[in-house]
Amino acid sequence: MSNFIKSNLIKRLKKELILFTCGVVAFICLTSSVLAHRSASTVLTPENQQRIELAAWKYAIDTPLLLETIDWFRDLTRNSQESAALAELARLKFMRAQLELDKHHRVHLFERSLAMADQALALNANDVRGLFWKAAAMGKIAEDSGMLNALRMLRPMEDLLLKVVELDERYENAGAHRALGRMYHKLPRFPISFGSNQKALAHLKRAHGLFPQDIITRAFYAELLYEIGRKYEARKHADFVLTTPITEEDALEFTDYVDIALGVVKKTGGANIKVGNY
Repeated sequence: MSNFIKSNLIKRLKKELILFTCGVVAFICLTSSVLAHRSASTVLTPENQQRIELAAWKYAIDTPLLLETIDWFRDLTRNSQESAALAELARLKFMRAQLELDKHHRVHLFERSLAMADQALALNANDVRGLFWKAAAMGKIAEDSGMLNALRMLRPMEDLLLKVVELDERYENAGAHRALGRMYHKLPRFPISFGSNQKALAHLKRAHGLFPQDIITRAFYAELLYEIGRKYEARKHADFVLTTPITEEDALEFTDYVDIALGVVKKTGGANIKVGNY
């Protein structure tokens, strides 16, 4: 292979991986909570789960509540052997890391989230929450720590998400399907990486089938459909994203998905676009 071709391949890889890491980890900032994995426990009671859900939902607008909830639940799980409870703590730590502006400290916080997910998985290798939030933390670490880390983490992330699909494909509004769809869409194709529009389409179609009202899925699906030439369908999904009212709690988190939908609408001749409840 000539130096010229190698140079072009490297440039293309860098560009597409940046897109990938910005996109695939977007699935991690999730909006709905699924309570299907409660175990008979003394720590993760329905009341405690509700308190966690409130902090996770409001994390972007009420940081003190999130920090208070982390401190409370960390103390509660200090000697716990419940994998689901430790995985929920990993989730809360992930939310905290999302708010950190300093890049190096943010990576450190995501590493803490990952370590907590590993503790959950050491107790139960099939804990869906532990698998999902470990993949989420890995994605964010890869995004912040460069291309080499991204390359190293891609296959392990894929394995974790595929296992979530196998165990409970509905978890976090089909979050694993959504993440895999985005990953396969944005990654370079063989021989550079393992991107595949065919796989992306299968996972996003399934995610949409399971949760047709999910804005994140609809945004990712719209962009993929546009790129494979199904512009009419793409526009329908994009319009749905832009006309869905967005709560204050979700406004910051949904910015990226609204931007994706706006891009599709503009490419399909949109004008006088009204976004959500604005």
